[in-house]
Amino acid sequence: MVYPIPPAPRTAVLMAGFRSKGRVRVFPGGWNDEVERFAPQSIAGRAEQLEALEGIARPTHALIAMRREWESGLPAETRERFWQAFRVPLFEQIIGEGGELLAAECEAHRGLHIESSRFVAGDHELERTKCACGKSSPRLIVVPRVLHRVASFGS
Repeated sequence: MVYPIPPAPRTAVLMAGFRSKGRVRVFPGGWNDEVERFAPQSIAGRAEQLEALEGIARPTHALIAMRREWESGLPAETRERFWQAFRVPLFEQIIGEGGELLAAECEAHRGLHIESSRFVAGDHELERTKCACGKSSPRLIVVPRVLHRVASFGS
């Protein structure tokens, strides 16, 4: 039996340098009334933009945090804060200067798959074994930062 592929979610991209196509609309000015009327199911933007939407936006599918290749990945505490605020999965993407997708986190959250030959791995650690999502492309390993909480006990 063949099951139909569900349509892509309505996605608002809150950064310039991209083109609207199909169910993806670009709002280079960031969040505004027009984005609100669009009622995005997924929202893509820089981590700071997504953070500012807490209590305002209500995505139902995902958040996509975009960054440049020289910028650090999202720490575990930011990921946890986004989950607590929005209750949707967070995916990280690395975007090139021209807006091209260089690397993207998959549903298995086991790193960012290299999507472009333009990506320069530099000092990033690469994993070349097949991912839990089924893709066999090399991926950047996301090393989660461990949160150390110091308990304070009375003396």
